[in-house]
Amino acid sequence: MIDYPLADSESELNVGKVRYSLRKFPNYRYVPGIHPHPINSPEGHSFGLEEPELDSWDSDAWTENEDYFFGVDLYNYHYYWEAHEAWEGLWTSAVRNSSEHRFLQGLIKCGAALLKVRMAKYAIQDLIGARTLSKSGIDLLNRAGVEQFMGLNVPIFIQAYEEFIKPIYDDNIPEINSKTPRIELIF
Repeated sequence: MIDYPLADSESELNVGKVRYSLRKFPNYRYVPGIHPHPINSPEGHSFGLEEPELDSWDSDAWTENEDYFFGVDLYNYHYYWEAHEAWEGLWTSAVRNSSEHRFLQGLIKCGAALLKVRMAKYAIQDLIGARTLSKSGIDLLNRAGVEQFMGLNVPIFIQAYEEFIKPIYDDNIPEINSKTPRIELIF
């Protein structure tokens, strides 16, 4: 019997403006300590699935990159751990310290900080990790080197993200909901 929250029961987190991919979302948003580990647990939503290997990709062709789009969708619908997984193959196959590498690592860390915010509802000390991850993520996004990258207006995203995350520096936990900053792509 499943006794943890499933995605369809989290109605506030299922509100969104747009989807960029057609891939199906997992049946729960992984929160450590609450849900079965998606990959390591036999009850995990991604247990036994093969991870595709990427050789290379072109950030100029981002409008054709389904893995990037799926990661954006996962992030926007508060599947932060899963967004990390979707982007990790792109990140690891990017040239180290390139704009692509920094940009994706920045998005991954910003998402990880929001996951820590969710976890802080259960253990306030997770705000420490959220602070570290959000600072690092913002720094990496700033170092991507351009104002608009892979469809994202980086300064606008950072401004919204910083405004949202600001309460964690006063030990307040912002509510992860439909007002949480989204990645809005410009085509």
